[in-house]
Amino acid sequence: MLAVSVLILSASCSCDRDSDTLPPPSTGTRPGSNDMSQIYDYVQSYQLAYIRSLQLPSGAIKDNESENSKITPYFAHFAVLALLTDPDDDNLTAVKNYMLWYFSKLNGTVTEFRNDEIAGSVYDYFAPSETTQGTYDSVDSYAATFLEILMKFAQVSDSNEQWLAQYKDKISLVADAMLKTIDYGGNSLPGGNLNDYLSIAHYRYPVKYLMDNSEVNMGLKAAIWLESRSLLDTGADLESLLEENTSAIGTLYNETNRNYDYAKGNASDWSVFYPGATAQLYPCLFGVTSPLETRSRQLYEKFNENYPDWASGTTYDTYPWTMVVYAAAVMNDAERVNSYITHIYGMNMKNEQKAYWYDAEAGSLVLAIDTIRKNAE
Repeated sequence: MLAVSVLILSASCSCDRDSDTLPPPSTGTRPGSNDMSQIYDYVQSYQLAYIRSLQLPSGAIKDNESENSKITPYFAHFAVLALLTDPDDDNLTAVKNYMLWYFSKLNGTVTEFRNDEIAGSVYDYFAPSETTQGTYDSVDSYAATFLEILMKFAQVSDSNEQWLAQYKDKISLVADAMLKTIDYGGNSLPGGNLNDYLSIAHYRYPVKYLMDNSEVNMGLKAAIWLESRSLLDTGADLESLLEENTSAIGTLYNETNRNYDYAKGNASDWSVFYPGATAQLYPCLFGVTSPLETRSRQLYEKFNENYPDWASGTTYDTYPWTMVVYAAAVMNDAERVNSYITHIYGMNMKNEQKAYWYDAEAGSLVLAIDTIRKNAE
């Protein structure tokens, strides 16, 4: 996906929108090109308004502006995390409505599509009627990133945490769905168990991706925090699982190629933007490794050697891949982050977005802004 298995999506988004659909944010005098603080404010406000404009009355968040847009929970999760960087009443309401929608879509073990579903998984849907074909890109990353949302939401305020407590059973079901994809213990995975503590995307696509596992690593950290607040109960030794998963991700590093295999048994090629090159950014992006580690720096520098113009707005894939901007912010590369945000600002000033601009693109960009600002504090 933008971060896990497959980045093949339906329907492109409109590059231009008329002002009646999504007006530019009202921020007073427009900033000069060198005033990054005001540029951050402008772009963040514009993108958060864009995310809110994609939310349906049900609480679902569409991938893009198309009336019949796909609703991909994984992409929506980065948009929701972005809303939580500015937890005002409007954004918190949007987050609550999305979480309630997600809870309402949790699968049981039996659905109309199969009799052996992973309970707590969620399918992709299609607007406007929210029909589903019973498919998803992954189970592991959908659940893991949703757990991060729950943690971030609860950390905003005591009242948020108290509100969330009523959904403990559903939260536990989401965590269980993630745990059921990890190759360990009593899980029975397709192809047999290696007990290597790596997660598979889902039972019909049992590939152990670096990107997914980096997100699962974050999901385990979120689950540990939520359990410490009595917001979930899995009965699993989450601390041990986190330690083992972290070590297992390390085994994906290919000493010969001096980069990570993008999936277990699948070497990465720097000439392949996705998944080979982008995957290298994920262990650091999701906290498996530190941005201060030599390996993190080397991989980030190698990425930029191979894709030197992303910060000026060059797109190396069909999609803009603002997760790269987010990764650059985690690496505290303010120069490149500011260059890209200024590029987007120039478009937003004209009430435009880049082509194929999804909810996750907006969300990851806002997360980059939030991260680079915090790094400067």
